[in-house]
Amino acid sequence: MSSIETFAGSITVADLERDPFPIYRRLRDEAPVCHVPAVELTLVTRWEDVHHVARHPELFTADVGSSPLTRTLGQNMLTVDGGEQRRIRATIDPAMRPRVVAGYAPAVIEPIAERHLAAIEPDGGGELMATYCEPVSVLALGSVMGLGDADADTLRRWFGALALGGSNFESDPGKQAIADAASAEVDDRVLPLLDRLEQEPDGSVLSDMLHTQPPDGERLSKPEVLANLKLILLGGMQEPGHALGIALWALLQHPEALAEVRAQPELLDGAVEEALRWHSPVGTQTRQVTERTEIAGVTLRPGTVIAAVLASANQDERHWQQPERFDIHRTGAHAAFGLGAHHCAGASLARHEVRLPLRLLLERLPRLRLDAEQPVELSGWEFRAPLALHARWD
Repeated sequence: MSSIETFAGSITVADLERDPFPIYRRLRDEAPVCHVPAVELTLVTRWEDVHHVARHPELFTADVGSSPLTRTLGQNMLTVDGGEQRRIRATIDPAMRPRVVAGYAPAVIEPIAERHLAAIEPDGGGELMATYCEPVSVLALGSVMGLGDADADTLRRWFGALALGGSNFESDPGKQAIADAASAEVDDRVLPLLDRLEQEPDGSVLSDMLHTQPPDGERLSKPEVLANLKLILLGGMQEPGHALGIALWALLQHPEALAEVRAQPELLDGAVEEALRWHSPVGTQTRQVTERTEIAGVTLRPGTVIAAVLASANQDERHWQQPERFDIHRTGAHAAFGLGAHHCAGASLARHEVRLPLRLLLERLPRLRLDAEQPVELSGWEFRAPLALHARWD
């Protein structure tokens, strides 16, 4: 057995959860297409190869039989290709177009952020993931989706449980049981709402998903709406809230960059994009090989399940100059929102959910800084974020 095979066999889920980047770096250098037994996936880790997977859905299908997303959520727009994927996206995309989002996002997001900031501002310090980043994100998405009566704690709990299932590549039955219970709870909570929306459309995204007639194909059934709603809860709540935490942590870790953003607020958008690249909140796109093919000199047989590792592509030294460095002036498109036809439908909304609350936080909290007594620990390889973000301000 070669040294790299021994290394791949030694990788544990705990290793990946704690810090996957040293693992990705070695795989990029020595085995850019490598099977990792712990997660039962062949990881594709270089920028060009990850893009190759996204550009060739005929060779790498999203319809993965063993997908933990399908197992947890049901068939959804991330686990189908072609006309079926376009049919589902047709019910969601109109509300998520950049110009449309720009028209409603501030009115939805800013009052939520203002309310949560007002609650913590007098304290002079606190843990910002649970009190600001995550609740602002989940409540904003809940409002856009039409789940306005669901409180932040419920939405965050649903996300946490669904995320356990969605990243359960190792098929841990304990994790799956927690995810399945949350999935059933979402069904119980949302089905009566769908029944009402069926008779009384209200213009929410959930209502649009139920009533939009796709150009090709039938309207979505209620089970299809539920499966895709759960996907949106998983990605649309996770990525903005976690990205907000990562962007805030990145700026507080780099005082010079923070000073630049404070002096020139127009640099904030670039800082957010760089944070998304630097520590991508979503780790992979999972695919299944449809016919014998080759990547980076490695032959892949039909049925092989691969993970195109977005987080690794975003740090590939072959594409980025000094990728380990956080540089708010960096240019170039990253892969944090996915690639190809499966690029995140809510990317524009997510960017607003990060930029607006972050801008407000920096404007309103003088001398915002990390709490030196409580170091920040990031966790996750499929869904990555600070476990907690303790800060102080004046």
